[in-house]
Amino acid sequence: MKYKHIFTTILLLIFTTVYYRNIVASEIKFVDITEEAGIHFKHAGGIDLRVVPALVGSGAAWCDYDNNGTLDLYIVNSTAVRPEPDTILPKNALYRNNGDGTFTEVTDFAGVGDTGWGMGCAFADYDNDGDADLYVTNYKANVFYLNKGDGTFKRYTSGAGGIGHTGFGSGVSWGDYNNDGYLELYIGNYIEYTKVPQGDEVFFPYDFFGQNNVLYLNKGDGGFIDVTNVSKINGGFHLTLGVAAADYDNDGDLDIYLANDSDQNILYRNDGEMTFLNTNHPDDRSRTGDIRGGMGIAWGDYDNDGALDLFVTNWLDENNVLYKNNGDGTFTDVSAQSGVFESGLGKTCWGAVFFDMDNDTDLDLFFSAGHIDPATWENHGQQDVLLRNNGDGTFIDISEEVGLREFDSPGVGRGVAAADYDADGDVDLLIVNSGEKPRLLRNDGGNKNNWLYIRTVGVESNRDGIGTLIKVFSGNSEQIREVSAGSSYLSQNSSEVEFGLGNHNIVDKIIIQWSSGIVQIFHNIAVNQKLVVKENGSE
Repeated sequence: MKYKHIFTTILLLIFTTVYYRNIVASEIKFVDITEEAGIHFKHAGGIDLRVVPALVGSGAAWCDYDNNGTLDLYIVNSTAVRPEPDTILPKNALYRNNGDGTFTEVTDFAGVGDTGWGMGCAFADYDNDGDADLYVTNYKANVFYLNKGDGTFKRYTSGAGGIGHTGFGSGVSWGDYNNDGYLELYIGNYIEYTKVPQGDEVFFPYDFFGQNNVLYLNKGDGGFIDVTNVSKINGGFHLTLGVAAADYDNDGDLDIYLANDSDQNILYRNDGEMTFLNTNHPDDRSRTGDIRGGMGIAWGDYDNDGALDLFVTNWLDENNVLYKNNGDGTFTDVSAQSGVFESGLGKTCWGAVFFDMDNDTDLDLFFSAGHIDPATWENHGQQDVLLRNNGDGTFIDISEEVGLREFDSPGVGRGVAAADYDADGDVDLLIVNSGEKPRLLRNDGGNKNNWLYIRTVGVESNRDGIGTLIKVFSGNSEQIREVSAGSSYLSQNSSEVEFGLGNHNIVDKIIIQWSSGIVQIFHNIAVNQKLVVKENGSE
């Protein structure tokens, strides 16, 4: 009788958990409120369907650039082909969050309206002065903006040591790769694109040579120096699109993953002295170097085992890949058994984010989709996909249930960035669409469960706390997140780390491991709040 009672209790617990998950998920809708929120941006891709930069861009970034406590939005644009002298060029856009669910465009006032062939972007406080600076990658010259602290930026590419690299810039990642308290800058480069295809030619990436990537060392005096070759991390002419950093081996320093188009992806392991090892080498193989049409990257501990797993989006009919981190420096492709394999078939997939859409303690997965063949531009729109984490290592496609099939037409998805822009306790999504308007999808209903957000303020570490590992314990739930700046596809999620807590009413313990090596522990933290933690101080 004793064992029968235990068995019955276990079954009841499982049933209750599954039922509760399904009820919460069924109440969630992602609502397109782009126009209502005051975002009137339109991506200029598609002006000339033969132009590669217009086809593969662009991204977006969330950041509180003016330090008023609300998350603002920056969206990268493309530009015009062979414009007339008096043409008003398309430009990137900065939207200031009004704090009431709406935005005001402040691009011209802030001075960040670059009119180049835009690709990616990422904010970071590179000089540790308390406000976020901005880097933008372009086809041709990249641009760096210094935040002046008064709501405006200064174009500072040359002033920071000439970091306006001229190439075909793509993904960008800020990270303190040598743990000295200052942020380095890693820039991916795509193809050696020297001419516009003529006539009815169609773009295929393998028709082009790749370009080397670039790593800039932050000298701590406001300037950078190119250390790409000495750091052994130039990417090897591999047509890089996605760039994302993470400490995948939990050794205290940031490693870098590259998603390469039509070539072998690369996971670079940091040896602790800011030189990197390509883990595709036979003696150090991480098993993440697939050869596909790599686009976007998402790091996240989807199975809550304490190690960061890896998701990579790919080209049409090349399935997206979910790599489970084995905790020993290697990964296992679990795309098929996890339910991820089929979700991207028939789609060209781009931006990707792990986020807990329903705050049930498990990371769900969203990715954008949109074709690229200029010969069929009118049919480029493809449905984006939301996969719910079942909590047992598997995912299920709930795109239709949460409203992603209710739009008038599918978008031509590219960059994706996640943030709780309206501060209501659930994470929202911004999707950049090539040649079209973006979609700001408000999460309605995801806050039925409890949650906790943490923003890190470094002192010994870099000011943003990028690279900080955070562990949260509540009841029988253990979760980890890492503060990052640059991931998905050419984009940046909010630097606040978000934890869903299910029905737990208290956070038992938080462990914060800073890149400086300092560890802070907090106990008995209230739920449903944003916690600001200063290194070696108190919350």
